[in-house]
Amino acid sequence: MQILHGDALSLPVSAESFDRAYSQAVLMNISDKLGFLCEAFRVLRPGGLLALSFVGAGAAGEPHYPLPWAATPATSFLVNPDQIRSDLLAAGFEIVELRDATAEAAVALAPVLRQLETEGLPPLGEHVVTGEGAKEWRINSMRSLRDRRTSMIEVLARKPT
Repeated sequence: MQILHGDALSLPVSAESFDRAYSQAVLMNISDKLGFLCEAFRVLRPGGLLALSFVGAGAAGEPHYPLPWAATPATSFLVNPDQIRSDLLAAGFEIVELRDATAEAAVALAPVLRQLETEGLPPLGEHVVTGEGAKEWRINSMRSLRDRRTSMIEVLARKPT
């Protein structure tokens, strides 16, 4: 295995280098979604698959800040499912599946949110690395999802053969 350091808008690899690409919890930090998707398209071989999972914009307004990926709206670049669909198609992808997983995520995270609000952070977790701000970030993230200020978007797209 090789780990490369690079820019998601200009990957340090040749065209058609990969059969599969995956991005989890990254697109919230990238303002140029179309540029990101065009670069993914470039590095995938024909028939290659791109899987995405990320937090998107919700219908109820701005999320509660700070969040794990952004302290303020200035560094948070959320889009709704229609916007990512448009960008995927503009980049040349065929959409295999695009789904809003918000309802399932909100149900799954409800007990975690209650526990954080009543008991705080557990002894072990990401906060050991990220610091005490993790409690506020996590609570805001889950409240934003619950309040429909954010959404969970999952995508499977294919580069045509």
